[in-house]
Amino acid sequence: MKSNPKILLYILMLSSLGINTPLSIIGIIAQISEYFNTSIAISGLYVSSFTFTIAICGLFVPVLFSRFERKEVFLLILSIFALSNIVIIFTKSIAVALLFRVLSAIFYPAFISIALTVCEEIAPEGEKQDYITKILLGISVGSIVGLPITTGLGTILGYQAAMTWIFAINFLTLILILVFFPKMPGRKENEMPLSGLKSKEFILSSIAIIMMPIGASIVYNYLPYFLQTVSHIYTYKLSIFLFAYGIFSIFGTWLGGKLIVMKDKATLVIFHLVCGAVFLALYFFAGYLIPVLILVLIFGILDGMGYNLIQYIETSVLSYNLELANGVFLSILNGGIAIGIAIGGFLVDGLGVMSIFIFGFIFLMIAFFMIVYVIYGLKIDLKYS
Repeated sequence: MKSNPKILLYILMLSSLGINTPLSIIGIIAQISEYFNTSIAISGLYVSSFTFTIAICGLFVPVLFSRFERKEVFLLILSIFALSNIVIIFTKSIAVALLFRVLSAIFYPAFISIALTVCEEIAPEGEKQDYITKILLGISVGSIVGLPITTGLGTILGYQAAMTWIFAINFLTLILILVFFPKMPGRKENEMPLSGLKSKEFILSSIAIIMMPIGASIVYNYLPYFLQTVSHIYTYKLSIFLFAYGIFSIFGTWLGGKLIVMKDKATLVIFHLVCGAVFLALYFFAGYLIPVLILVLIFGILDGMGYNLIQYIETSVLSYNLELANGVFLSILNGGIAIGIAIGGFLVDGLGVMSIFIFGFIFLMIAFFMIVYVIYGLKIDLKYS
């Protein structure tokens, strides 16, 4: 019996949402610290270990798993997530919890990368970008919807309740893959095709697009602090607004996929200019509440679009191996976020919170000039051009 591509797509979308929920524990750092009886700094390291591990492993783990049968890979990775979460729920040692959090993060890039590759393979003609966008939406929703749920459960019922919800959503997707997903062969190549990573096109385009998540992360991760200290938005009002930001970001992910298909070059170029202009406007209109709220929501749309743009560039440059391209996409995305968080922290401490907008703008402009050179100077082959 032939499988319905739409059913497979939504199973993978839900699965991508599920394995992204471990990122949502950023909202319960205080509860983690209390549960494990450790400092906030150590708890923060425990939370960020997931992102750092993805950034490192995204470069090679997807390729290592690309030659194996896809359903078996999905089941293996989701089983590792489920078992890791069981250990994390019941252990009282943060060292043990950290070990299993890192273990699951090692396999995260393989799941997302192969899920994106499968979507390109099963998508009907003319719908590939739409299928890819839905997986990226799953990743986005996993963080945005997962954050308030995890934070609420952790705040009201405690750390173990929050981790139990994360286990439940992962276990559900494991059952869905087991029951409904067909067997699909992996790639035939046994060698890791890394020669393309040495090309000028790949190196320059990767440097260009990592500037995007760095610049966005410098601003995004310190927006709550800015909104509290400068715009004086506190408590439940801040939570509601950040949730609205997340909804706009989800819309941006969908919009980015549509714009890439329509006008890929223009979207890639104009995106950086618009985002940079928003950062400057936030700097100059910081004292005016309504303009700030509007600008932040516009940034939410742009932030969501970034997922599509980074993935599109990498799969264009490394079109001969989609698993490798999608793994690099995950490394660049998560590496850029981690670097942006670190830079933003130093900026806020040393120069004040308003500096995040200036430096976010600088990184976006570097990305703009480099992406223009890569597209029009090196003339890289884009999928829809």
